[in-house]
Amino acid sequence: MKTPRFTAPRQGLTGAVFMIGLALLFATDWIWPGILVLVGVTSLVGAYLGRSEPGPDDIPLRVDQPLEGEQPAAVRYAAQCASCGAATPRELREGTSAKLNAVCSFCGSPLAQEE
Repeated sequence: MKTPRFTAPRQGLTGAVFMIGLALLFATDWIWPGILVLVGVTSLVGAYLGRSEPGPDDIPLRVDQPLEGEQPAAVRYAAQCASCGAATPRELREGTSAKLNAVCSFCGSPLAQEE
């Protein structure tokens, strides 16, 4: 049985390569032409790691999409702004599929959510 791998540390590896390379450049006092070589090496490492696709056993550290079959609850907002009384857009009154940080287009205050 294969153990799952996390995909996000691969992205942080390019930053580590750059920082270690920068420390080596300062230690050896080879700043000017060395920075060009370091940028090239960092770009190659990033291209190589970005080219490799995550496998089916990889575990993403961040999930942007809801799970299959899971429907998010509709969020509805009040018909009028509590601060200035301006009308709320129809799309927000009827319900949206995600929680938004909706604000009034006239006064900029946050709109109240209905439950």
